[in-house]
Amino acid sequence: MVDYVKQLRRHTEARRAVHIRLSALEKHFREEHYRLFAASALRGVITRFGATMFALPNTDLVLITKDANIDDIDPALNTIRRKLRDSSLISSLDPVQGVSDEFVVWFDIEESYEEFKDYVEQLAALLQLGEAANVAESQAMEGPIKKIRRPAHTDAPVVLRTPSHVRMMPVNPLPKEYQDRHLDPEMLFALTKALQGADVAGMLRRQLVKAILGDAPPMPVLEHKFVPRTLVYETLLTNSRVLSENRWLYGYLEDHLAHQVLASTPSMSNEVSMASSIKVTSGSILSASFDLFEKSLGKHPRSKVVLEFGPTDILANPVDYQEASRHVIALGYRISVGNLHPLAFLSLDVEPMQAAFVKILKPMGSIGDWLNSKTEVAIQNKIERVGKARVILDGCEDKTDIDLGHLLGITLFQGQAVDPMTEV
Repeated sequence: MVDYVKQLRRHTEARRAVHIRLSALEKHFREEHYRLFAASALRGVITRFGATMFALPNTDLVLITKDANIDDIDPALNTIRRKLRDSSLISSLDPVQGVSDEFVVWFDIEESYEEFKDYVEQLAALLQLGEAANVAESQAMEGPIKKIRRPAHTDAPVVLRTPSHVRMMPVNPLPKEYQDRHLDPEMLFALTKALQGADVAGMLRRQLVKAILGDAPPMPVLEHKFVPRTLVYETLLTNSRVLSENRWLYGYLEDHLAHQVLASTPSMSNEVSMASSIKVTSGSILSASFDLFEKSLGKHPRSKVVLEFGPTDILANPVDYQEASRHVIALGYRISVGNLHPLAFLSLDVEPMQAAFVKILKPMGSIGDWLNSKTEVAIQNKIERVGKARVILDGCEDKTDIDLGHLLGITLFQGQAVDPMTEV
């Protein structure tokens, strides 16, 4: 949780946090089924706003949201209070919406990020020492008391007590042991479950697509925003490394991820290129997540937003793609088809897909495995028919990949050799 909060330093806009202090209740109200009930009550906020929830070892819950107002969160908290109404603490409180008390602590992260970070770091230190439960229950414990400065709209400071007999010591974690695995149904279930409570906005990355012609300086054309699959694995899998992927299982994960990315309403404005693009699926476009995304754009020109679909999604769900593409084109968006193997590019008729851009992914391994003189001429001819201004070579890791693209007649490029990935 501490690492996640530190990553929010550049992403505080419209974020709010709530600390639900179940550890402050009587012992029998701290049983697991009460925490599960509280987490379930907050599930609606997580689904609607792509919030992140942390379950702490002392039974507390910390919810971090984006674009959720106090009015959006408070009904869930009232549901939790009603469930716990027999607790002496809950019955003694007269809760005020958006105001901290002994059970709920509110933070406006955009206005008070440093206070929230300090609060989380102190809380984590106490939890790590195994003292958090005692601190929450004991009113007579001796030792220094540190009060966290609260934002102006709250009236109940949270008191964290450090026992006098405790000496703070650095804790060096043991080195992680990783298990190499293939993406299988068991791992997919774990990833999907983890994504339910994840804030994917923090995993979004951007990379420029640039036009490279001769000796002229590269010219930015698109700013592509996406969640790298390797980052998903590294972030959500604590002790496993993915060796290979089943395309159908990953397709399900990609669809799930697309829903959450759209629901996080990322900004599509940029000052360096002509348009911005983002990865989507047919299912995500036909869902409420896209409605949130569409509404968040306001007056931003839809013609400057490119929605990138994958070929597996298009071919496996042609009816859904037809409906999704018709819907977004009518709204003014443009479409791209990405992740195409060069041989798939040759075999597919991309015109019915109504794509403004077609993105060929450079295959891993030896070029000789897929390219010969006959294939080279065929790709060159097809690029001429489709239009050089519409074809992008993705996955360019070094200058030789750009040279390969020029050989095939490609002028638009994406990859580390063109522009390094950066955080959104």
